[in-house]
Amino acid sequence: MGEIFLKAFESLWQVLVAGIILGAGLPALFALGIKALGSGRTLAADGASYTTPTTGAGRAGSTVLFGVCAAAVLFGIVVIVFGSQLFGK
Repeated sequence: MGEIFLKAFESLWQVLVAGIILGAGLPALFALGIKALGSGRTLAADGASYTTPTTGAGRAGSTVLFGVCAAAVLFGIVVIVFGSQLFGK
């Protein structure tokens, strides 16, 4: 009986970690990419202008972050389409 609970708990934490990474991690990376893309730009509204602080990441950092997000999405599509061939039935 205890062995069943251990297996269930092991499966539960694996699903939890995957959910945190994919559910909050990828959107957070995308948001950081958007923020890096906008660093050092001048915004103007109502006659006032504001220059966002330069973070150093800029376009190269946002490209890397967007690439990671795109790779994760493509990997998910491959798993959905070819999952049974990759992992067996």
